Parts: sequence; structure tokens; C-alpha cells
Amino acid sequence: MNIIRIHDEDKAFQQFLTSRLRTFNDTHSVHHREIRNTEVPVVQLKVEQDGDVIAGLFGSVYWGWFDLDRLWVASEHAGTGLGSRLLEEAEQLAGELGATRVKLTTFSFQAKTFYERFGYEVAGVLHDYPPGSDYYMMTKRL
Repeated sequence: MNIIRIHDEDKAFQQFLTSRLRTFNDTHSVHHREIRNTEVPVVQLKVEQDGDVIAGLFGSVYWGWFDLDRLWVASEHAGTGLGSRLLEEAEQLAGELGATRVKLTTFSFQAKTFYERFGYEVAGVLHDYPPGSDYYMMTKRL
């Protein structure tokens, strides 16, 4: 058997691997099987000012968790409470959609201390990723 190095991105190969991993997961986890055939609720919040988006949040709710994927506030609006309002609104909405816990990731140069103020705890960390920074997985019970 030979290992073949693929030098150019091969989307068909990536999809093949994804398909095989999903089949494996579906075989071993009822939760994975069930979610494949379910519409996953999303939480999407947007703040506009004069027709421009100045802040927003996106995440999804599944397996009792709110997977907070993105929270962004334009730099000129940082420190105004806008991020806090978005996070609180999202947590409330996620709870209404059945979430009892939240998970998110953030870098040390992003919003770790912001999330800690709202009761998030570090569940794991990759040090020096990227070099000179740390990458955190954080969780919270709603």
C-alpha cells in the first residue's frame, strides 16, 4: 500500500472522507443519526445602524447545547454594551429553543475575558495557537 500525497485541494476527496466519517458516526451514535434528519434551529441576531451591519451573532442549537459560532461587534462600537446585549439575547433565545448549555471558542486576543464576565469557563486550551496566542473552548450552563 502506498500513501499518495495530494498537492492540490481535492474537494471530491474531502467530501469522500466526510461521508465516511459521517457513516461511522451514524453507526456508533444515535445522536449523530438523529441530527442528520432534523432541522437544527439557529440563533441569528443582527444590529444595523444607518443601513450598515455594526454587530451580529450566529449559532445553532442541538443536543441541548447552544453552539455559539460567531459574535462580532464593529470596533467603533466596542465597549458600548452591544456585545453584552447580543450575548444575553442569544442565551435567552437558545434556552427557549431547548439549550441548557453553551459552547464557544475564542482566541486570547479576542474575547476570553468578555465571556468570563458572563460566567463562561475554560473547558480546554491550546497554547501557542497561533504562535504567541492561545485558543480556548469555553462553556456555560444556562
